[in-house]
Amino acid sequence: MRGTAEKYQIPYYHLDLTEEPELASYFEVLTVPAVIVYHHGQEALRQARFIGHRQIKELLEKLPLDDGPTDYDRIFD
Repeated sequence: MRGTAEKYQIPYYHLDLTEEPELASYFEVLTVPAVIVYHHGQEALRQARFIGHRQIKELLEKLPLDDGPTDYDRIFD
């Protein structure tokens, strides 16, 4: 995951929620692993349990580069 984030210059954070339980509560993470993608300050995608790196990469490539309004439901149908 880190390699994909670096390639696309996307900030990437890995958290151990057993060490940071308040973050699990803040982000409403009920199942791990969980991937939450923020795009222009809003949650664009949330996936939990089984998600492969290839699938995440394909989803990230769908995000627009501009700052305009984004219909995430249409992108991540």
